[in-house]
This record gives sequence, structure tokens and C-alpha cells, in this order.
Amino acid sequence: MNINRHSLFLLLAVAVSPCMHADMVFLKDGSQCNGEILSDGPDGITIEYFATATIKDQKTIARADIDRVEKVSPDLKAYEELGSLASPETLMDTSFLDPLLDQKIPEFMRSYPYSSKIEEVRGKIKVLEDERMRIRQGDRRIDGIWFTAAEIAADPYQSGARIKYLQMKSAANSNNPVEALRSYELLEKDFPGSEVMPDGVDGALKQLDLLQGAISSARFNGDLAEKNRAKAIAVAPADQAKILKEGVDRELNATKEFIKKSAADGSKFFPVFQNSKEALDDLQALVVAERTRLMQLQKTPMREGIAAAKECARLIKQGKLKEAQGQLALSQKLWPINIDNTKFKASLEQANKQPSPKS
Repeated sequence: MNINRHSLFLLLAVAVSPCMHADMVFLKDGSQCNGEILSDGPDGITIEYFATATIKDQKTIARADIDRVEKVSPDLKAYEELGSLASPETLMDTSFLDPLLDQKIPEFMRSYPYSSKIEEVRGKIKVLEDERMRIRQGDRRIDGIWFTAAEIAADPYQSGARIKYLQMKSAANSNNPVEALRSYELLEKDFPGSEVMPDGVDGALKQLDLLQGAISSARFNGDLAEKNRAKAIAVAPADQAKILKEGVDRELNATKEFIKKSAADGSKFFPVFQNSKEALDDLQALVVAERTRLMQLQKTPMREGIAAAKECARLIKQGKLKEAQGQLALSQKLWPINIDNTKFKASLEQANKQPSPKS
């Protein structure tokens, strides 16, 4: 089948356009182009489309080639820009809700008061407002689970650790090993003696395996993309070749800047960038080093230490202080940094100071 360059452009524009709703230009040859119409004049239509998943380009289509045009209404475009109008499963602050409730939604309702989407938007405002009120009162939601301010205040260390661990699980469930490992970094840094640490270590090792797979795939796909890109640049007209080269340079520069930002935030991990062999090499070395370190940490009998600490707490409640002291000593031996060791030691010291009941 022969496809001329004009039709090839239109097929590409349809294939890579990421918009759910887009203006559509249907041509007489049966092809179509999706994107955003920038101008519509007697001589033709200028449309902006995605030449790749990240690079935009513009094209003017002659009026004589156009069969018909279907434009998306301005209110539907504006509604789509609002997003799903559902807050993320993890809410630690109001940074998602504030601009939506204070700026974006009010602006949409002022601009399009007769839109068919108005009632749908109004129905979701109450839910979003309630969620913002809870966050402002100190509650937090992690992976769909709400933690009240009272629960957090009762045991800030273990609550904080559980919140961070659930963030890690949420990222893992979203197939985002890099974000999961970044959450684990904070868990280990801020809550190294928490009861979720054993699960955190196990989970981090699984995410390292997934990240390793992503790196291997990126190497293969990156090499293939580089070859295809070189071929496309070689046969493209000078102006289009220039656009493609500039796009590649922008992506490489963005990669370097993102890695710098990750380091500045205190994290060793950064996303997989298949366009940068240097970044892939650095990430590969990090995966190997972290796997070795975490496998060694995994050998620490943390779960056994936690079990001994819980038994200590049970015995203290029963007034069996000698037996409780033995369990505390065992917990301290198995996993010295268990945060509960300090708490139960203080409880035992206080209990031993109490006078013995008179017979």
C-alpha cells in the first residue's frame, strides 16, 4: 500500500494525539487529523498536533483537501482540563484540592454557566470540600485509608511510619517502583525502628526487581528508538529534522535536570529515562548496591524482635513484670532499634517503682 507523505502525517497525528476530546479534520482522501485548531480561514486550517507523545507540531491543511471539520465545544475542552474531579487516593495536604476548589472550578462555572457539565461539577464540589476540611483538621488519607488526627497524635511515630509505608504500597500498586523506593527511603530514614520496617524492606527488594526489569526494557527500547529516530531525521525535510533534533535535546536536558532535582530532594532514585544511557548506568549501579544492602538488612530478626516486644507489653498489663523484663531483653537483643523497646522499658521502670500490694 502506498501512502503519500501528506497522508502519513495525518495518520501520525491521529495515532499519537493524547487528547480525549480533540478537534477533528476529515480529509477527502479518507484520513483525518486530531488536535487543536488554531486558525480556520478560507484557504485552510492550521492545527496543532502531537508529532510524538511529547513533541507538538503545527500543520496547515488546504481547504480543497478538507471534507468536513468537527470542533469540540469550548466548555467540553475546559471541562476536560479540570481532570477527573476526584482527589487522589493519597491526600497528605490540600495542594491538590485548593487550586481545584478555589480557582479552576469557579472559573469554569463562571465561564460556562449553561454547560451540560455544570450539574456534574456541582455534585462533586461537596465531596471535595469535605475532604479538604478533613485534611485541614489533621486527618490524612493514604491509599484510600483515612487516619484521623487523634489516631496520629496517639502514636505519631508508628502512625507516621504506617502512613509512609502505605504511600510506598500505593506507589507499588500503581506500578511505580521508583516512587515506591523513594517512599521506602523516607521510611528507613525517619522511622527505622517502626513495626512496618520488616514489610518495608521486603517490599523495597521487590520494587528493586521491578526497577531492574524496567531498566533492561529501557535499554532495549532506547536503542531501538535511537535507531528509528536517526532514520526519521535522515529522511525528513530540513525543518522537520530540526524540530526532531531539538525535541531530543530538550528531553536529554530535562532528564539531567530531573535527576539533579531528585538528588537535591535527598533521594537516590529517579525515573527510568530510556533516552539517556548515562542515567540508565547510574540507576543500574544504584539498584545493585541497594539490593546488596537491603538483603543484608533483611537478615536482621526484626519480626522476632517485634513479637517479643508485643509479648512484653502483654505481660506488663498482666502485672508479670519479671517475665516482661525477659521479653524486653530478648527484643533488645533481636532488634535493638525497635522504638517500642524504649517505651516498654520506661513502663517497666515505672511499674517497678510502684509499691507492692499489701497481703
